[in-house]
Amino acid sequence: MHSAPIPRIGGVAMVMGVLAAALIVIPLEPADRWFLVAAGILTIFGALDDRFDLDYRLKFLGQLIAVGVVVFAGDVQVQALTLDDRILLPEWVSVLLTLVFLIGITNAINLADGLDGLAGGTTFLCLCALAMLSHSVGELSSTALALAFAGAVLGFLRFNTFPASIFMGDAGSQLLGFTVGVLSIRTTQNGNGIVSAAMPILLLALPILDTLSVMVQRISEGRSPFSADKRHIHHKLLAFGFDHHEAVMVIYVIQAALFLLAYWMRFESDLSILAVVSAFFAVSIGLQQFATFKHWRLRSPKQGKADSPLSRLLTALRQPEHLPRWSYFAVALASLAYASLITAETARFSSDVRLLLMALLAITATWLILFRGKPLSTIEKSALYVTAAILVYLDSVIGHAHGVSVAAWIAMCTMAVGTALRLRLANDRRFELTPLDLIVLFVALVVPNLPGSIGLPDGGALGIAKLVVLFYAIEVLVRRTETEVVWLRFAATILLASLVIRPII
Repeated sequence: MHSAPIPRIGGVAMVMGVLAAALIVIPLEPADRWFLVAAGILTIFGALDDRFDLDYRLKFLGQLIAVGVVVFAGDVQVQALTLDDRILLPEWVSVLLTLVFLIGITNAINLADGLDGLAGGTTFLCLCALAMLSHSVGELSSTALALAFAGAVLGFLRFNTFPASIFMGDAGSQLLGFTVGVLSIRTTQNGNGIVSAAMPILLLALPILDTLSVMVQRISEGRSPFSADKRHIHHKLLAFGFDHHEAVMVIYVIQAALFLLAYWMRFESDLSILAVVSAFFAVSIGLQQFATFKHWRLRSPKQGKADSPLSRLLTALRQPEHLPRWSYFAVALASLAYASLITAETARFSSDVRLLLMALLAITATWLILFRGKPLSTIEKSALYVTAAILVYLDSVIGHAHGVSVAAWIAMCTMAVGTALRLRLANDRRFELTPLDLIVLFVALVVPNLPGSIGLPDGGALGIAKLVVLFYAIEVLVRRTETEVVWLRFAATILLASLVIRPII
């Protein structure tokens, strides 16, 4: 899809990030060490393929060696299934089933890597789900590894979201598929057998469906199942008139729904989960066939993105720039109102918070005096983010009067609506809502509110939501022209000064 050479070294970079976490922070068990050995083997074969375009049989050999290491040395096997009761499988069935599953999911993620951010975003959601599920069954090393890989993927997505400046290559896509498969087995085959063995199939239903459907079509046409074509789900979405961002977002939304389904059904029988997976396959294939039969298109090939009804409405609203301007003012006033309410309610706080506030005040005051008409620097933006975190912290620890609490929530909601409008109407490509934003919002707003997922203190999930809104509001405010950020520097200085003069506990 790209029109210029782009490096495919992202997978190696992710491996380095995971190794740093694994060797420095994670207390590795023998099974973890064998997994890292297998991951290294797969990465080497993938990197060689990225450099020399290996024959698919050599790639398959590398996958077999890596899977053999974790199955026979690392003791990663699908040993039991849950029907009415938990049924132990014969050794040969266990080994064969594990080999098929791990090689299948490794190739499924590899084949799904067709758009910027696609494979990385879907596996990031899978890794987050596995971190939650493995923690719930006491597989703490699997939890740590899942989080390490999720962190590496999130850092990679910063540079892989469309338009990408780096690709993960086969070294990355094969490794991510392999990792998700291994951690899924370790989580579901835990000694207590709480989580359903079929849960990974539901969690990975979309790449499995994609891989099976394209291979069946290729074989039915008398071609190799490993030949290249444009039959994948993301290609079909593009053919239906979705643009790059929209196609990736649709797949992210589907993967997020599978995330929630897998979490809610984690204790159900394997038969129930397989029935849901079958229904998902049937509905997905049916919708694709219906759209193809009806020649449905989100927009025609000659029709630009701005020609859709919603886009035409937004373009009309944008022309006089009234709505973008008023949305900016709404964000600015709501941010000031929220900060003022929290500042007015704060009576005193600890000395360490005061020292941090004094440091932030020194930064904002210095830049206000010396760089009044210049764009905000990275240091100033960082100071604003830290200030936002302090405001949310103070909001959570102080007791509000009812009227103040209602006013703070009104300000927060106004900020959220104004920010959403500004995001949708922005002409600045750098501030366009991207699939990466969608992932951040899902993990920050949805995951903490799942029952039993994360042990947050009372109000912790709402605090995360407020912090996300404030962070996006800050982005809206700092995207203005050079002359319009003076007031932001001045307001931040006044706010921090008013907090610094509060007495210490």
